[in-house]
Amino acid sequence: MVVSHVYPYLRFRCQVRGQELSDLAYVDTGFDGGLIAPQKEALRLGSPDEVISVELGDGSSSLALVYRAVITVDGLQGFQVLTSVLCLGNEYLLGREVIDKLRICFHHGERVEVEL
Repeated sequence: MVVSHVYPYLRFRCQVRGQELSDLAYVDTGFDGGLIAPQKEALRLGSPDEVISVELGDGSSSLALVYRAVITVDGLQGFQVLTSVLCLGNEYLLGREVIDKLRICFHHGERVEVEL
């Protein structure tokens, strides 16, 4: 089990074309994808695998650069997910393509417990 005391964030690692992204990501149950990374990360990652239009939570739409990636959650040995990283906005968001494969318990604004 992994416990994060930075509620409601989890520490992740992501491999994109030999580049590693590693930080805390907000656990976002409303995002169906894998990971949203800040737009500025696109400068480091280079040309995207594709560019898509996405609908945001407020109903507006925006273009996002998309990269194929392997994502792991720090401390969960053997756990990895092949998914997409969307460069959009200014915060890391971990979405349902990753978190649906885990058992996650949110403890009253204090901590997040995660296990396979």
